[in-house]
Amino acid sequence: MTTESPLEKTFLAETLQREYGLSVELVEPLPTGWMAYCYRVTCTGCERYFLKLQGVDWTASFTHDPDFYLPVTHALHAQGILPHIVYPIPASDGRLMLNLDGFHWVLSNYISGQTIGFGKITRDLLPRVAGLVGILHRSLPLLSLPNPLREQYALAFEPTLLRSFDILQDLTPADRQGKHALRDLLLPRKDKVLSLLRRLKEFQVQAMAANKAQVLCHADLHGGNLLLDDQDNLYILDWEGAHIAPQERDLFFFAGEEDFWEIFLPAYEREFGPARLDSAVLGFYFYHRTLEDLTDWVARILYHNTDDAQDAKDLGGIIEYSLPDLPRLEDRVAQITARIAKR
Repeated sequence: MTTESPLEKTFLAETLQREYGLSVELVEPLPTGWMAYCYRVTCTGCERYFLKLQGVDWTASFTHDPDFYLPVTHALHAQGILPHIVYPIPASDGRLMLNLDGFHWVLSNYISGQTIGFGKITRDLLPRVAGLVGILHRSLPLLSLPNPLREQYALAFEPTLLRSFDILQDLTPADRQGKHALRDLLLPRKDKVLSLLRRLKEFQVQAMAANKAQVLCHADLHGGNLLLDDQDNLYILDWEGAHIAPQERDLFFFAGEEDFWEIFLPAYEREFGPARLDSAVLGFYFYHRTLEDLTDWVARILYHNTDDAQDAKDLGGIIEYSLPDLPRLEDRVAQITARIAKR
């Protein structure tokens, strides 16, 4: 869905010219991000950029620190560690992010291509993805990071998730139909969700006790954040959640498939070296991601959406992605534990 921010396109163009010295010819809205407005900016000479505006009052349960991820991606590009990467363009005064008119402004390079999408990543692409992840994970000693953001195994989404049950229980006829539909989906599954939260806390204790070495992680490596450009170069997009964490933080995205053991892991280890996986740490991330995603869908409906179309899209996300994962989590962790034991 393509939507535009409250800021006029002429104002966007004038601001980009003033702050970045760009001669802007066209500002075009693009499909929105998770909670951002996105634009393609075309300048004189057909030079293109990508502009993302995120409201300063928008919050999410995942890790998000522009003082970390923006310098990281800038350094990964500038040092040639990951040459095919989305990286921020500094403003005329050197800032990588501007705070103007109620929004955070981030201007980055524009990439013409197609994301891989949310389906299963093909076997021919898996080694390429794995190689990039391996390079990323061994890059930390090469970087000077002034604001290191490290994994704390926090459950930042928990208060929002628990509060949502109370809010849904007290809906009135005046509330949007989407909220009532969410109530009908979520309240019958309350006991299941709470049991998964208790299990997550067990994994949390085990993961913290494991005290694993930490690497630089992207932390959102699904196919929607992997893009092939017009020259078949593979890019990793959307680095907002990047932080320093155990390698399992990224690897769990792939570990639920058999191809992980046969294709991904060997290619990853050729770049990174031997991967000493911990099933409890992987379990923490499987459970955490499922409940965090569910919470973010719920929060959009309860706090951010304003119309039925937005609600329908987010309800569809819950039905398609969150609910099917709830009963599968423990079996998935058990299978991974068995595979690690065989290594």
